[in-house]
Amino acid sequence: MCILIKLQDCEILKSQKKNFKLFYHLISFLAKEGIKWNCKMETENRDNDTYVSTDKLDRKWIDVNIPCSTACPVMTDIPGYIQAIKDGDYKTAYRINRMENIMPGVLGRVCDRPCEPACRHGWDGLGDPVSICFLKRAAADYGMRPVNPEIKSNGRKVCIIGAGPAGLTAANDLALKGYQVTILEQFDQPGGMLRYGIPQFRLPYDVVAEDVKSITDLGVTIKTNARVEDVSDIEKLKEDCDAVILAGGCAIPKHTSISGIDSKGVYWGLDFMIAANREELDIPLENVIVIGGGFTAVDCTRMSYRMGAKTITLACRRMKKDMYVGAHELEVMESEGIDTISLASAVTVLSNDEGAVTGVKFVHNSINENRSKTPIDGSEFVMEADTVIFAVGQEADEKVAETESVELKNNFFVAGDYRNGSSTVIEAVADGRKVASDVHILLSNIKGYEDTIHISEVKDAGRKRDYDFIPVQPMDTTPMRDSKIENKEVETGYSKEKSVVEAKRCYLCHYNFQIDISRCIYCLACIDVMPVDCIKMAKDIEVFEDGNLNYIETKNWSEVEAITIDNDKCIRCGNCVRACPVDCISVSKYKIETIEKK
Repeated sequence: MCILIKLQDCEILKSQKKNFKLFYHLISFLAKEGIKWNCKMETENRDNDTYVSTDKLDRKWIDVNIPCSTACPVMTDIPGYIQAIKDGDYKTAYRINRMENIMPGVLGRVCDRPCEPACRHGWDGLGDPVSICFLKRAAADYGMRPVNPEIKSNGRKVCIIGAGPAGLTAANDLALKGYQVTILEQFDQPGGMLRYGIPQFRLPYDVVAEDVKSITDLGVTIKTNARVEDVSDIEKLKEDCDAVILAGGCAIPKHTSISGIDSKGVYWGLDFMIAANREELDIPLENVIVIGGGFTAVDCTRMSYRMGAKTITLACRRMKKDMYVGAHELEVMESEGIDTISLASAVTVLSNDEGAVTGVKFVHNSINENRSKTPIDGSEFVMEADTVIFAVGQEADEKVAETESVELKNNFFVAGDYRNGSSTVIEAVADGRKVASDVHILLSNIKGYEDTIHISEVKDAGRKRDYDFIPVQPMDTTPMRDSKIENKEVETGYSKEKSVVEAKRCYLCHYNFQIDISRCIYCLACIDVMPVDCIKMAKDIEVFEDGNLNYIETKNWSEVEAITIDNDKCIRCGNCVRACPVDCISVSKYKIETIEKK
């Protein structure tokens, strides 16, 4: 049963608070008896309403209320693909990832996960972040399908130097726009550091190959063993192509002037990883010291473990929390018995009369208020080693980097780590996408790009309160007894069942719950059923031009000017929608899309 009252009568009642309070008690009683009341409005059915907005306030709503997507360098629709996994739709989950971050199989394994520290589920009092990266991998493991888009050639040619993540991403985006794209890769396999700098126990070659194939399937040509030597080679390519993109990455290890660095048994981190990945290292390892604080350093320790080293120590100049790796990588490394010493800088590499390494002399550091480090006098100590690996970063090839003579404003572009310095895979992907956009603007008639917000009305977010109590689902791993098996992947991925359970933990922050003040009767039924403190009675409301809303919470019914929902605390359970006797709470799904400005 539903009682209908004209909207103007609602407003009259609300303006007369004494009478309206009696009316509130009547409506609350009827609601408890299962009878709903509705202000009759002369509007279309909002359930099927979908519209596109370019309002900066709607764009801001996404930035503020979907923190995981905002933290992602490519703004992946994280709630979108996680909801698809929750519903068992892995094809859609893969399609969303493939469209936005290009290489779901790769990034589901080696992304540095900037989204996870931002996840609302990890905020104080709300538990642990959702395992977003593991779910991305599940989308690829169970939903990978050929892209097969219809591409119409535009007759223009682009050459890309380097088949790493930035170059591959730029190639992908330009191929979809109809460009004939050729990539020149100096190594014998595409992938760049994905193929040669990351060990197979973290990123198997076949996973890289599958993600690369999804790009070559678009018509992209990759020529391997094709090295561009200097600027003159780039000038020739510019003459033959409409645009050239230099995405050579940072493949040259940074050197250090520490004494004893030339001793036998000292390796540069990237050189060590490349040789190990190519199975070109056949050296006995006993006591290994790895110096560095990034992903390559951690990979070197774990590769040494698989090569039979007895003791392995990672030495970092700063504190462990300041290392350029995620907590997950450190946990996995330490589970393999690898030790870490912090606040220690190498001073000298020690060697014997034959020039072979015998150890490293370190000094302890203190950290100053401005985060700089200072050696502590008299704190020197020595650690024995027969192998020392310096994994202190990479840089671009100087021979090709002399691009000052190239007319940059013409048709030459630089992308990824080559432009920005050594970074993460997802950051390289983001920059490859940006540069592809710049190329397309130059070679086409578009004026640029514009973010549009697609807002669709839905009845429910499909989330249940019980989902809040689901613990983080652990990643299945290879047993420790088998972890030293050559090239065996350590993390084996989520099962379908486990991925669905983990996906249920997501708050689905792309849903916006709003109360229509013109229809609300202030019955407080929503407040009665909220499982968390997310709905407030508000007074002294101020709405600013930038969309910010300020108000004072009140417990005094007579002061109430509006009932508002705090999206930071809302868990999208839908209790309020189901309890509202006047259907004044709407649920909207927000999604960002980028379009060309003609």
